[in-house]
Amino acid sequence: MSNIEAKIPEYFNGVGYAKEMAGLPLQAIRVPVPKPGIDEVLIHVFASSLNPLEYKLAELNFFGRTPPVILGFDIAGVVVATGAHVTGLKVGDEVTAMADCNGNGGWAVGGEGGYALAREYLTVKKPFSLSFRGAAVLPIGFLAAFLGLYGHVKEGDSVYIPGGGGGVGHLAVQMARTLGASLVISSGGNAESRALALASGAHVVLDYREDDVGAKVMALTDGRGVDVVFDLTYSESSFVQTAELVARGGIWVVLGVGPGRTTRRAVTESPVNEILERRGAAYANANVLRFYTDPATLDDKAKSLLQLAMKLSMEWAENSLVVPHIGKTIGSTTSEINEELQNMKSGKAPLGKIAVIVDLRSAGTERA
Repeated sequence: MSNIEAKIPEYFNGVGYAKEMAGLPLQAIRVPVPKPGIDEVLIHVFASSLNPLEYKLAELNFFGRTPPVILGFDIAGVVVATGAHVTGLKVGDEVTAMADCNGNGGWAVGGEGGYALAREYLTVKKPFSLSFRGAAVLPIGFLAAFLGLYGHVKEGDSVYIPGGGGGVGHLAVQMARTLGASLVISSGGNAESRALALASGAHVVLDYREDDVGAKVMALTDGRGVDVVFDLTYSESSFVQTAELVARGGIWVVLGVGPGRTTRRAVTESPVNEILERRGAAYANANVLRFYTDPATLDDKAKSLLQLAMKLSMEWAENSLVVPHIGKTIGSTTSEINEELQNMKSGKAPLGKIAVIVDLRSAGTERA
């Protein structure tokens, strides 16, 4: 049984895909409001954000879901129901969370908010000083950066983060500084992204179109290479280059599935493992989705790590240690969501994160 104390509608008009692997555009779909399981909370979603995950799921449906599937896995709002085993949250709490990526999210049309379930360990109370919009753009991006850097970056380390002006990249640059890195190097292909990486705290930002990145990274580290590479480019050519820049005994971390798997449609040969072995460097993978594609990895240790990440996302944002750059804010309409997801897919998205206001009454205020 769930403790349901708020007035909750039976249905809402979510945004997602109704046909398997149809891709964009997404559509409005009337779906039942879900009931929380024993370890879940039901959140009335006020704000969310866009991630590449959403259009990739619409195209590939790689979790094998039976449509309809509602998207929008970054969520901020108010708890309206709790499962029987939930002890740390109650109805009425203002929270931010990541919904299960192999479940449903919280995007909805109509301006009155959506409804999404989240596990208690992936849900944290939102500080009053942090807006719903500011909280909603953090979960997936922060978790990706956290899995890539936490436990890998030590005080005084040198770190190279290509793409430090991206949605995850600018958070990763800030996180590397927060974790004590003494030298954070980044790179970007245009002036705007390089400016965001610099504003996020990178000590040096290179132009990968003009600079000899490898030579400059080696020069900046007196020829030894960096202690940590966090490559979040999803580019095999970048993987090969950055693997050569890790110092002996260092670590190379990749966001996503990894070398030879830059798409989910094909597997190719990659020299990255051989390069790392030759350099005496370790390999690590930062992939939030693996907890949903391989449930056996989601053990108590993993749950504790994810819970820590969610708590730190709020603490560090509240204390301005890791602050998301919101490049654009849109309404939760199918036309706006489809347009910005298509821009993201085409490489034309605004810098940083794109926020989505799902409930105009509650998230469209000054604090939003």
